[in-house]
Amino acid sequence: MAKKTSRPLNNFELVEHFLENALSYDLDSEERYAIVSKIVSTELNIENFDESLISLHSKSYRVSRYRKDGDRKKLNDQIVQELLMQKRLDNDEDIKIGVGGAFPKSSIRTERNAYIIIGLPASGKSTISNLVADKYGAFILDSDYAKRKLPEFDALPFGATLVHEESDKIIFGENSPAKFKSLFDYCIEEGSNIVLPKIGSNTDGLATLIELLKKNGYAVHLTLVELDRIKSTQRALIRFEKTNRYVPLGLIFDTYSNNPTIAFYKTIHDNNILLASYGIVSTDVKPGDDPLKILADKSINPANLFNDEQTKKKKGTRK
Repeated sequence: MAKKTSRPLNNFELVEHFLENALSYDLDSEERYAIVSKIVSTELNIENFDESLISLHSKSYRVSRYRKDGDRKKLNDQIVQELLMQKRLDNDEDIKIGVGGAFPKSSIRTERNAYIIIGLPASGKSTISNLVADKYGAFILDSDYAKRKLPEFDALPFGATLVHEESDKIIFGENSPAKFKSLFDYCIEEGSNIVLPKIGSNTDGLATLIELLKKNGYAVHLTLVELDRIKSTQRALIRFEKTNRYVPLGLIFDTYSNNPTIAFYKTIHDNNILLASYGIVSTDVKPGDDPLKILADKSINPANLFNDEQTKKKKGTRK
């Protein structure tokens, strides 16, 4: 998808132009300019990866210990159990096999509430999702958690691409063998509250997810984490510099763009009857400041965990 619908960033000239003109990033020193070659190298690894060799279907890039299908299934089952039983870490980047889960820092509640959190990569979805999970006693169903537990994720420069579909299977059970029980399956069986962080750029996909959750007896709460594509891409770049976690910048800027916002409004217009609540939280705030509530149709929406702009101004005045 990144290759077809977003600008290529596979040579120095293209990356320089994009950083300086689209993101207003100043390449004024050797230290700052180093990010250019880092982006080009990563983009080329993704671009040249043969998608027929993904870990879900092919053994070509699986580490030897988990190469055989039987051993791979045991690994997938182990990851599901770790996510079910272990509490979430303070930093998602620290998750690995044996360490870190999807269990909230509070106790699990079995109220059949599903909180869909949508927004661009690097917009702050993880921060919002963590707060929601702890407040409402919910598992976080995020394929990135499973991805970090798969050994190829850190071992190869294209590791995230390699294990993407396998991590989706571990969390949601999509296209998995009948005997495999995903994290989603366990949660649905128990009626556990769940948080589902999604980009949400596809309206049809969002509608399908809402219908699936409703079919399983869940009340569905939709919350948009709002941040424009320029700032989201800037934050994704900063995150890449700090952590080496890369989401193609052109994919955020050109392909996802402002589609989560469009999908949100279309969903509440077309599928309002299926939603228990909906709301919007803005993360367009200064570093260290709390997100702001923009909209919440009902008190039960997670957007109400945050102050609105007027409340913030009143607090400032009292100071």
